[in-house]
Amino acid sequence: MTAVSRRAALLGIAAGLALPLTACANEASEARIRMACGEPGGLYLQFGELLRDVLERRGIALDVLASNGSAENLALLRRGDADLALALADSAEQQGAGLAAIGQVYQNYLQCVVRADVGARRIADLADLAGRRVSIGAPGSGSSLTTRRVLRAAGLLDGPEPPELGQHPLEDALRALEAGRIDAFFWSGGIPTPKIAELGARTPLALVDLDPALARLSSADPGQYLPARVPAGVYGIPDPTSTIGIPNLLLARPELADATAQGIVDALIDDAPSLVPAGSVGVQFLTGASLIDTGTLPLHLAAKRRYRERAG
Repeated sequence: MTAVSRRAALLGIAAGLALPLTACANEASEARIRMACGEPGGLYLQFGELLRDVLERRGIALDVLASNGSAENLALLRRGDADLALALADSAEQQGAGLAAIGQVYQNYLQCVVRADVGARRIADLADLAGRRVSIGAPGSGSSLTTRRVLRAAGLLDGPEPPELGQHPLEDALRALEAGRIDAFFWSGGIPTPKIAELGARTPLALVDLDPALARLSSADPGQYLPARVPAGVYGIPDPTSTIGIPNLLLARPELADATAQGIVDALIDDAPSLVPAGSVGVQFLTGASLIDTGTLPLHLAAKRRYRERAG
């Protein structure tokens, strides 16, 4: 079945997912499972902690693992050092062969953060990143893959004065930007990201408009990148900023226990409001139509059955 026809067939079950399930086909697995998430202060880890608390009430014990993000998470999952992993859709499409999806959970926002108080050297748009010191994200992060694609789409990587690229975890990037050791950093996460908000309370910040790169990105990799907007007021920035949204997938190996996969599906449907971090102002998915829309990554067979059961 093609990705398009598979998606169309699955969307037929989406409308009924909110219906309560009166009986479970299997009891929740008693085995403790591990979920590879992301950096401290980021949405991945926040989501993992919220899901852990929800699953505990359903009899599923979940350990949350900090990591540098998507690429590292996929490696941990493949090695068997994690049973679940969060990954950006573009990373999952590139590196997820042989894995299964539990669902598409929410949207990340790719953010290019700069200081707003650097005078004549102020960075106003993507073209101003030419020749600048730019952090593309932590090694092993999904943002490093996405950012390279954005910079290439903007003609910067192959231009006469390419940016000087570095790879910094979020907290290192924040310190480096505040101290003037880098000119910009990219971060893929929720809005607002609390750690960035803390810096914004001390140092005036600005976000770079990423919309000029979106058309080329979407043409090269359809379905992986979405137009998105950071609302006015986030990080103390007075105007809204166009950016790029990237869906996140919750992934597993196909041999994940059926009862565990089904229990997680139930949690994603029934406990969705409890899985959005407090203070989040961005568009969050966790809806019937989005949960089953996992692109070319197939749904775990037990998760797929549960979605169909929940649709009645």
